Amino acid sequence: MADMKDRKKRSDAEIELDLLKDSDNRKAWEAPIAVRPSKAPRPLWYGQIKHLELAAKFYVLSVLHRLGAEGILTYAQPDNVDIAALLQSGEALTIDVKTLTGTSLWPVEKFRARKHHFLVFVCYQAGWRDPQVVPDIYIWKSEPLKKFIKSQKTTSVSLEDLATKLDPTVAWKQFASDLQS
Repeated sequence: MADMKDRKKRSDAEIELDLLKDSDNRKAWEAPIAVRPSKAPRPLWYGQIKHLELAAKFYVLSVLHRLGAEGILTYAQPDNVDIAALLQSGEALTIDVKTLTGTSLWPVEKFRARKHHFLVFVCYQAGWRDPQVVPDIYIWKSEPLKKFIKSQKTTSVSLEDLATKLDPTVAWKQFASDLQS
């Protein structure tokens, strides 16, 4: 291998050509790293709710992309924002993803209502470990949801019941409309 001084003088294209020339030469490469399987059982936390929450966020992100939006996952979750998308108008659309397993009963958490902010609930009623199970998805704009929760003075709400009073399809249409505006 050439020393660092020689490498700095070579262009990226030259380095790439050399790598391609050596791609079929086994002697030019080190042996691949092999990691033996663990004999210990997987830890209890593996595959539990935190992983499912991340999967739910990526699921919602995939729906956004299918709707034609450029969405990004926000890992720091500032101000209950899990996903952000830029609207054509230049405004940001934000989403707070909530994950429920084995129930559609949401223990109401504090959230801030604002324009272009949605709450999306991903509910795995049963069998959430089965990859064939499709979750129930509910979406509401934060402002009408906040108003409804406040009027009901409740600490938990069934999303199925809520859907009969606040139609989540309206929010999907608004969501898609906001993406186009």
